[in-house]
Amino acid sequence: MENRIIKLNIGCGPSGIAGWLNYDWGILPILSKLRLIRKFLVVIRLLPKNYNIKWPPLKLVDIRRRFPLKDEVVSFIYCSHVLEHFNYEEAVLILKECLRVLKKDGTLRIIVPDIQKMYELYQKNLLSKSLKKDNSRPGRDYCRLWWGFNKDENQRSIIQLLSKRFIRNHQWHYDRDELELILKVSGFKKIKFVNFREGNFPDLNSLDLKSHKDHSLYVEVTK
Repeated sequence: MENRIIKLNIGCGPSGIAGWLNYDWGILPILSKLRLIRKFLVVIRLLPKNYNIKWPPLKLVDIRRRFPLKDEVVSFIYCSHVLEHFNYEEAVLILKECLRVLKKDGTLRIIVPDIQKMYELYQKNLLSKSLKKDNSRPGRDYCRLWWGFNKDENQRSIIQLLSKRFIRNHQWHYDRDELELILKVSGFKKIKFVNFREGNFPDLNSLDLKSHKDHSLYVEVTK
C-alpha cells in the first residue's frame, strides 16, 4: 500500500472521480448506496430530483474521526467545499488527520467559500441590479452562498420539513488570513494560495468545479 500513489478525496459528495479513494458520510452518501430507496424518496418529494444521480464509489467515513489509514501513506488529499460545514474545532481535527496520513512532501488542496469574494460578488450583483433595474435579489443570493442553501424557503408540508434534515449548512467561513491560521494551528507550514484549476495537483480539470470558481478560495499545502 505504501509503495503506490494514494489519492484521497474527503467529503467527495457526488463529484468524486475514479482513481481516487473517496470518503463521505451522512444521509446522502448512505442513500447513494441504496439506489431504489433514493429513487423512492425523490418520487415522494422527500428529496429533490437532482439528488437522484449516480454517485462515485465511496467509503462511508466520518472524517471527524480517525481516518482508516496508516501514517504517511497518502500522496494527495483533495478537500473541496467541506471544511465550512464543520465548526472550527472539528475542522482542526480533520486537518490534523490530513497531516497524519500525508506522506512527506504530500499535498493537501483545500477549496472553501471566500468571505471576500462572496462580498465582492454581492457588490457586483448589486451594481448590476441598479443598472438593469431588474427584480434580482443580490441579498438573497449572498445568503444562499453564506448558508449553503436557500434558508428562506417555506416548508409547506411534512415532506418538506423532513427534507430540511438532510441539509448540513455552513458552520464557519474563511478568508485568506483565517484559512492560513487554521492550517498553521493544525501543523501545516508550507502554505501556497493558488487559483482555480492551477497548482501542483493531479486531475484538477475534473476535480475543481466551475460552479465554485467565482466565490472560492484555493490553497495547496505541502507536508
